Amino acid sequence: MSPKKQERLFPKEYAKVLWRIAEGDFKTVAVLAQATDYRVENAFYLAQQSIEKAVLVHRGIAIPMIHDLSALLSKLPDDCESPYGYELNALSEYATIRRYEEGSWTPDPQELADILAKTKTMLDWAQTIIAL
Repeated sequence: MSPKKQERLFPKEYAKVLWRIAEGDFKTVAVLAQATDYRVENAFYLAQQSIEKAVLVHRGIAIPMIHDLSALLSKLPDDCESPYGYELNALSEYATIRRYEEGSWTPDPQELADILAKTKTMLDWAQTIIAL
């Protein structure tokens, strides 16, 4: 039997806090992307974290306390479509299984640059919705 996923409803103002946290995670990824000796999976993990939850909180939607982008995106109302739809769901594995693996995959610099660009687009999208 799997544990029940808990959902939590946050005050609308908390969306701005979550966005600032996401922006900080994004800046961390940008710094890591310039380094030569780090665990690249950590950059993907932080990028995944930076595109969750703030929009849902702003819209008054209870959020599941998980790191599954597909589940989070499915909670968005029809009038609030993500720029990439479910395309970025692959990043969810960096918050789960790949957090605990080593050396099974080596991304190239272009893959990291692509994820950085998409993450920035997601942050900009969230910023316009939250009206920061």
